[in-house]
This record gives sequence, C-alpha cells and structure tokens, in this order.
Amino acid sequence: MLKALLSTVSILAAGLSAGAAHAQTGPHSTGRDLYAIVADRDLPAIAPRALVISRFKALAPDYRAIAGLRTKYFYIAAQRTRGGIYLWDSRAAADAYLASPYFKDLAAQSKGRLDVWRFDIPVAINGPAAGSPALAEGKAVARIVRIRPPAGTPVAAIRAGFDQAVPAYEKTPGLIHKWFSIAEDGRFGGVYLFESAAAADAWFSPAWHDRVRKTYGVDGEITAFDAPVVVEN
Repeated sequence: MLKALLSTVSILAAGLSAGAAHAQTGPHSTGRDLYAIVADRDLPAIAPRALVISRFKALAPDYRAIAGLRTKYFYIAAQRTRGGIYLWDSRAAADAYLASPYFKDLAAQSKGRLDVWRFDIPVAINGPAAGSPALAEGKAVARIVRIRPPAGTPVAAIRAGFDQAVPAYEKTPGLIHKWFSIAEDGRFGGVYLFESAAAADAWFSPAWHDRVRKTYGVDGEITAFDAPVVVEN
C-alpha cells in the first residue's frame, strides 16, 4: 500500500510541476488548509465592460472588511459570466459569508443564475510575480484547472503531490498566486493568478495538455477569467 501511495505521489508531482525547469526563483508558501469558493453568475445582456469594472471597484472596500477573507478576484469570463473567486481562512468563514445578508442581497440584485463552486485549498503560494503592477492596472488573469485523478487515488497522495510541486510553482514566470485545489467532486488542480494572458497561455501550452493526458489519461479542464479588480487582505 505504501509503495502504491508513493508511486501515486510521484506521478502527481511530476504532472503538477512539469515544465518549470527554466523559471526563476520566487517567494514561499502563504498558507495551508484554506478554502475557496467561486460565485459565478450571468453577465447582463447589456453590460459594458467599463461599467462592470466600475461596479467591482465600488464593491472592493466592502470585501476588505469581511472576516476570514484573504483574497478576492473579481472576474469577467469569456462565456459572458462574472463574479468572484475567494480565498478564505476556513470553510466556516466561507459559509458565514454565503449565509450573510450582504451576499444574499448581492445575489438578489443580480437576478438569474448563481452557481457556487467549492474547493479545499491544502496550500496557497505566491509566484515570482507577486506584487506585480498588473494587479493595480487591472491586467491580471485567473485560471481554474480541474483534473480527474486516477481511480482510487487517496486524498493524502494528492496533497503530498501538491507539496512536492510547490518549489516549481514558486518559479513559474508571470505567476502571481497559485492555490492548489481539490474540488467537491474530487478533481484536483489549482486556482492561478497570472500577470498577463500571455503568461498564462505560455504555461498552459499544448505541451502542458499533452503531459496531463499522458500522466492522468484525461485532459485538464481550464476555465479562463479576466481579473480586473483584486482585493488582498
């Protein structure tokens, strides 16, 4: 059993960290055993980008006062949705926010569909671009990756694979943050913030997809977002 576990860890770490050999040195881990949610809703049919971003900026001060919230990426997605990606100190803090009158009021104002995705975040790190001017300039982009692990893979092996992959991601060019994630349905991956779409595309290259398919037997699902407003508490 131990041999199988170690083998799984090696496979996971290889797939997670492949391709970072030529990157430069970055800072260390920023947190462990955190929690993330994504609140995704439809973008109104008539919603100029500038108006949506203005609304995000108006709301940003509210999120600097919310207990347990570490980071929020306000986002706009290509599939005509918008919302937020949140990093919390704990699941309890996330649940308290979702049950709050503030969130319920925002949900009521937006009308229509509202989906909430949940992720355990065993470890969150800064990349070498942490503190990039792209944050203030509204140029950052977010990516959420979900990969179906081999059948029967223990969560402990996934978490151990994350730990082995941390040094590679601390060196990934253009990476501001990565939150290593395990979704409610068992898929693992990460929430990434890059300083530009070019940096994200360079990392999630055709070679990256080939490695994931060869390592896990499935392709990785990537959801892309612009992150024009970021709140960091």
